[in-house]
Amino acid sequence: MAPLVTRWIDRLLAGHDPPLTVAQYLALRAIAREEVTGAELARRTGVSGPAVSQLLAGLAEAGLLERRPLPDDRRRQSLALSGVGDTARRSAEALLREQLGVLVFDLPPPEADALARLLPRVEALLSGAPPPRRPPGPKPPRPPGPRGRR
Repeated sequence: MAPLVTRWIDRLLAGHDPPLTVAQYLALRAIAREEVTGAELARRTGVSGPAVSQLLAGLAEAGLLERRPLPDDRRRQSLALSGVGDTARRSAEALLREQLGVLVFDLPPPEADALARLLPRVEALLSGAPPPRRPPGPKPPRPPGPRGRR
């Protein structure tokens, strides 16, 4: 189900003004909620550590994010949404809420109530837990042994 939901959200955000990717939206949302590190942001957005810097650069270039060096550690930066970034985040959240409402409109009330109660719990569980490790790749084939031995 996750790929379908991700694709659905991705298409909605692509039509948003400004267009956003799921990772950009999740980054804006995480930064708005609390101070986050690059590693934490990578985990929450589902991108690799090195890709976080590209993600943040793209948000800053679009005027959605402000980065400032921390006075006590020049290697780290303070991240804050710009006014435009906060407006974009709020607008994207409203769009997703509205469209999700349309999607579940025909659910019987008890099912819609149960879903409304469970989704925040699922979100809390997922946001507090690191994603599972990727399984190891396939083992390389073993070279064939010597032939003709008995």
